[in-house]
Amino acid sequence: MQLAHDSIRRPVPQTSTQVRRPSHRERDRFVGFAFAAADLLIETDAKGTILFSAGARCRLTEGDVAGLVGSSLLDVVAPNDRKYVTVLFKRIQDKGRIKPARVVFQGCDGNRFPALLGGCRLDSCPGSLFLTVLLASGPRNTNEALAAAGQLLDGNAFSHILEDRILKAREKGLDNALTLLLIDGLQSMVDALPEGAASEVMQGIEAYLRAISANGDSAGQLATDRYGIVHASDIDGQEVQDHITQIIQSVGGELPGGIRTWSLDVSDERLDPADAARALVYTVQAFASAQGGEFTISSLEDGAKRMLSDAVDRIGRLRATIEKRDFFVVYQPIVDIGTRTVHHLEALTRVEGMPSPADFITFAEDVGLIYDFDLLLTQSVLDTMHAHRKEPTLPDVAINLSAKTLMSPIFLRQFLAVTEPYGELARKLLVEVTETVVVTDIAKLNEVLQKLRAAGFRICLDDVGAGSTSFQSLYGIQADFAKIDGHFVRGAVNNGRDMAMLRSIVDVCGQLGLGLIGEQVEGPEHAQLLTELGVPLAQGYLYSRPSRDFAYFAKDWAKMAGTGGKVLRKG
Repeated sequence: MQLAHDSIRRPVPQTSTQVRRPSHRERDRFVGFAFAAADLLIETDAKGTILFSAGARCRLTEGDVAGLVGSSLLDVVAPNDRKYVTVLFKRIQDKGRIKPARVVFQGCDGNRFPALLGGCRLDSCPGSLFLTVLLASGPRNTNEALAAAGQLLDGNAFSHILEDRILKAREKGLDNALTLLLIDGLQSMVDALPEGAASEVMQGIEAYLRAISANGDSAGQLATDRYGIVHASDIDGQEVQDHITQIIQSVGGELPGGIRTWSLDVSDERLDPADAARALVYTVQAFASAQGGEFTISSLEDGAKRMLSDAVDRIGRLRATIEKRDFFVVYQPIVDIGTRTVHHLEALTRVEGMPSPADFITFAEDVGLIYDFDLLLTQSVLDTMHAHRKEPTLPDVAINLSAKTLMSPIFLRQFLAVTEPYGELARKLLVEVTETVVVTDIAKLNEVLQKLRAAGFRICLDDVGAGSTSFQSLYGIQADFAKIDGHFVRGAVNNGRDMAMLRSIVDVCGQLGLGLIGEQVEGPEHAQLLTELGVPLAQGYLYSRPSRDFAYFAKDWAKMAGTGGKVLRKG
């Protein structure tokens, strides 16, 4: 970048006091530092009128950047970001300095591009703001695209970036904080305001929260009246409340509820950084989804603190369970209804001291530890199969993996790394997919599953018909088996609606070429019904309860397969 010295000189006011003037060398050194950190240097007045400009054109002008002098910086900012930049100007005046924040500019060719805008004010130059513009790469993902479009992140996007922001802050020693914001009655107030005033309030809140957030892209709207912001620790809750109150009052609005903020500790030392971040993400998601009186102005403070503390404790116990392998596996057979022989086993998790694993698994999914647990479960089952590998006919085993686990970008590689040492023995595993309702991209899930099938693993879809695996999932996913939700199997005996649903499931799965398994078969009437509908396989207490005794099924498998003997019920 060529820059003449004269283009950066500013007249020095004469005073009666003799002041040491910097030498040319000192001046050039400071100029060098400035341009090492930015592509463009701009001086404006408090309203954004450009007083001085030097550096690269940054696509803002076709001619020399000095031609920007006299125009408003807001004129080259994308319309959606102008209110946001105005807030940044105010923060420079109030705080003295802001760290570079993502801003979308509008080039002279009409195209928009992101850049980082930083700035400070100097007491020696009252009335001026000194700004730096550093060109940034385009948005790398949907979350950055939302921020670049002048919008707050939605709840899912905010949760997605939150863990990354917190971890980076702790790794770099940044003094960041996380604040939850509740504006009680915001929606009803906005609905009552004239259209222009309503837009002014919402845009004002969005601009302010983006302006105080880390990098200008770390704020999200979690619900109609709830927000989350990752920001520098010099911002306190009272400041946030006061500023939003001013925005509402400026248009004559009156909030029927109140405004409350709550700051979360992002540096809890009880957990390692990753698990501490997970506890915060879990708490934010609970805050976003809480209904009715769970979070009110009066209950927010105590309730939120208690929730975070509980999350930290539970994650600590969950991590200890995983690391100490403080769980065990029970096996329940899936049986051929006609011959009453074992087709394969399902591996089910049991955790010491917990009557039901459902809460354990759900919490592990919510906090992102299910991946570690599922890999450990896979290895545990394979170790058991390896110990019984010399049995004449070793049963195949289904392991449950949630769709959330399978959608992890690194899980597939880790899963294949865990199973590879077991060779052909690993191909006796079936992957039973649960919770497909949480997947918004069925095609992507199917892509992962086809990679597993190509590697020799068979796929079973769990709970078909229960909502977690819908007909849309059935059509979008190529699998080998479908397990019919037990509600319909038991209900169809006496309920016409359940029977109609059951017939539909059987028909669709048959057309798709899926092997069918009926769940919760507890009496002969359930088995008879499935037989009449053409469902060949069943699972339930009629045949066997889950048992830790894998050897029982491994040893008796050959005998039963050869004789058609009845599977005994095991406790």
